[in-house]
Amino acid sequence: MTTRIKFIHCADLHLDSPFQGLTTKEPSLADRFKHATNDAFVKIIDLCLSEKVDFLTIAGDTFDGADRSLHAQILLRDQLERLYKAGIPVIIAAGNHDPLCDWLTEIKYPENVHLLGSDKVDKVTIEKNGKVITTIFGISYSVREVTENLSLKFLAEAKDTVSIGMLHANVGSKKEHAVYSPCTINDLKAANMDIWLLGHIHTPEVLCDNPLILYPGNIQGRHINEDGPRGCYIIKIDSSRKISYEFKSVQNILWKQEEINVKNILTSIELTDLLSDKCEEGLSKLINDEKGIVIRWKLTGSSPLYHELTMTDKVVETKEILVERFFNQTPFVFPESIRLSIKPERKRKIILTRKISLEIF
Repeated sequence: MTTRIKFIHCADLHLDSPFQGLTTKEPSLADRFKHATNDAFVKIIDLCLSEKVDFLTIAGDTFDGADRSLHAQILLRDQLERLYKAGIPVIIAAGNHDPLCDWLTEIKYPENVHLLGSDKVDKVTIEKNGKVITTIFGISYSVREVTENLSLKFLAEAKDTVSIGMLHANVGSKKEHAVYSPCTINDLKAANMDIWLLGHIHTPEVLCDNPLILYPGNIQGRHINEDGPRGCYIIKIDSSRKISYEFKSVQNILWKQEEINVKNILTSIELTDLLSDKCEEGLSKLINDEKGIVIRWKLTGSSPLYHELTMTDKVVETKEILVERFFNQTPFVFPESIRLSIKPERKRKIILTRKISLEIF
C-alpha cells in the first residue's frame, strides 16, 4: 500500500538541560556533553527533512524549566524555521517542565508552529494536496502540576480522517515519574482515537497496538538510569489506514549499563583487557554518529580476584587506564564506574585417599 501519511513524533526534548552528576565529578566531560541534547533535536529536524514527513509532533517538555536559556529558545526557533521553509507543520503540547504560562517570550516562532492551548482540547487539521488527511487533538498544561485526568476531555469526531490524540501524561501512574495527568489505557481507548502520541515517560515504550499508544521517550539520556537508545518514532499510515511505526535513535551520547561475570578472569591485566575489548565492541556498534558512550560495568560472579579488587586500588587503576585509552578520541568511551558485586572464590575441597596395603605374614 502507498504511504498516505508520514510523520515524526517526539517528546521530552529538555533542550539545553545539563547532564546529571558526571560533569561536576568529572569536569573534563562538560565540553563533551554541553550541546548533546540540543544536537539530538537537530538530528530530529534533519530526519524530518530527509524523510519528507507531513508534520512533526512534540508532546511536552520541550524546555527543561521556566528559566530557559536564550540559546535554547533561539535553537528551537531556528530549527522550526527549517521546517517552515519545507512546508512541514509542527504541533507542540506544553508539559509539566514547560507549562503554557512559561511560553510567554519575545521570540516569535514561525507560522507553521501550532502551540496547543490549555483551556480545552485543541483541534489541528493537517492538509495534503488540498485535502484534510488527519486531525490532531491535543491539550497543553496550563501550570506545572496538573493532577487532573486530561484524557477524559478527549473524544474523536467523525472517522472520515485519521484521529490522533496528543497528551503529556502518566499512563498507569508509573512511579519513576511524577503522576501528572494520570490516566489508564482504557481511558485513552474510550476517546476513540486511531493513535495516541504521548510524552512524560523518558523510556521509549509502545503501550498498545490497537489503537497505537506510544511514548517516544526523551531524545537524549542525561544520566546513567536513562541508558539505551533515545529518539523518536516515524509513523506511517497507508491508504487502507494501516499504521506502522519505527523507532529512530538520535542520541549524541549513549549511556550503557552492562553486567559481566568475571569468574574466569584470573588477573587484573586480564580484567583490563576484557573491559578494553568491551569498549572497542561498543564503539563498533555505534550507528548514529554518536559522539561517545558512557558506560557502567557491574562485575559479578565468584572471582579469584575478590581480595585484589576489593582491598587494593586495582579498580581505580583499571578505570584510569581505560579513560587514557578511550576518552581522548571521537567517538569516545568514558567508564562512569566499575562496580563490584563479586564474591570470594570458593575453596575447593581436596580429598586425599590414602591407599594402605596390608601384608599378612
